[in-house]
Amino acid sequence: MRIDYKEPNLNYIAANIDKMLVPTLLFFLAKKHSHGYELIQKINEADFCEVEADPATIYRNLRRMEEDGLIISKWETGLTGPARRCYELTSSGHEALNFCVELINNKVEKMQIFLQKHQSSAI
Repeated sequence: MRIDYKEPNLNYIAANIDKMLVPTLLFFLAKKHSHGYELIQKINEADFCEVEADPATIYRNLRRMEEDGLIISKWETGLTGPARRCYELTSSGHEALNFCVELINNKVEKMQIFLQKHQSSAI
């Protein structure tokens, strides 16, 4: 059953919750403002995201999240190296993270019910 949410960005998140990329990006950005390369490293080290964090995928999702108002970005210049874009969660982003937690909890409950039913019917 597909759930239709009023906000288009919530539909997008709900449709892609299984891959865990958007929730993972929201999670890391809730902890600390980060630039894309740092997010790629964190996602590749995380054991709860099922998507390989290649740069094209990450930056495409970051652009989408910014268009949806979940994050904002600004250019930062350091003493060395090129300027880089730093991403930060908005209040809508925090709400989206809470929405992801609800979706994940719901999915976990359904999976547990499935496993219980399977185990009780196994011979």
